[in-house]
Amino acid sequence: MTLAVALPNWVGDAVMATPTLRALRRRFPDERIVAVTRPYVRPVLDPNPWTDAFIQCDKSLGGMWRAVKRLRREHAETGLLLPNSLRSALLFRLADVHRRIGYARECRSWLLTDAVAAPHDGRQYVPTPQITYYLALAEVLGAPTDDRRMELVATDEDDAATIAAFGQVGLDPAETLLLCPGYAFGPAKAWPVDHWAALARGARQRFGLRSAVLCSPKEAALAKAITDAADGCASLADKGITLASARAVVRMTRAMVAVDSGLRHYAAAFDKPVVALFGPTHVAWTETWHPKEVRLQATVPCGPCQQPVCPTGTDDCMGKIAPDEALDALAVALARD
Repeated sequence: MTLAVALPNWVGDAVMATPTLRALRRRFPDERIVAVTRPYVRPVLDPNPWTDAFIQCDKSLGGMWRAVKRLRREHAETGLLLPNSLRSALLFRLADVHRRIGYARECRSWLLTDAVAAPHDGRQYVPTPQITYYLALAEVLGAPTDDRRMELVATDEDDAATIAAFGQVGLDPAETLLLCPGYAFGPAKAWPVDHWAALARGARQRFGLRSAVLCSPKEAALAKAITDAADGCASLADKGITLASARAVVRMTRAMVAVDSGLRHYAAAFDKPVVALFGPTHVAWTETWHPKEVRLQATVPCGPCQQPVCPTGTDDCMGKIAPDEALDALAVALARD
């Protein structure tokens, strides 16, 4: 049997899908498992011990059609669709995947053979941890759901890129706190620059940790603003770190403070202490059960709103998380390591 698995499009969601991939491999130890994914997600999960091949599918119609033809050649009998999208269900239907299992959302039930009801209270979808949300689909195939640990694999190439990057900034990874301020979701997740700078200064004073900003090259200006405001804080944004080599960066460093982003899940995957700063997003959607994670979220009357841009224009849900509060949370996370 060949089993095709459509993976989530967000980096953090893809990391939260790793318990499901592991469960499927436990259920089908000798079968071929093919992952269908966005090109930018593949480096996060490649390599891994659960899938035999990747099929990349970009947003274009041409990319989708190429993925359809590639998936047809796999002759997949069964498909598991982790995203809720109509597009993923259509891709599997066009690729003649015989059994298509996914949630009955986005008006796509007619494209599924096994349309699973998503948790709903009669008015709206109930916030459900993505890890168990995905595992529930694997359970339809008899896969075990008892192991919710996230996992990633860092390669020798990732290690080399990390060592080179830290050599350029003159820091020892083992004595470095990672700051992850990136907010691809939208500016409502942004923590103020002066808060990041105060955190970097406090981490050096309280824990003897230097700080390094880890974000995408597109966010280099944000990283520079933070490093300019905090002496001894370095930026990795322009040091050639990719989503793949970031795995080794997280594995080699001491701890992390991050907004609710994909890199936060890297920390859990490598069992690292992490402080997660929540603003507009509901904690329940991304519960990870990581014992070394401390979550902070300010209480505001308008939140969590799940909006990428603050509807009130105040950004209070992020701004009201004080640097000292984050430092105290970091002390707790470090003590659990």
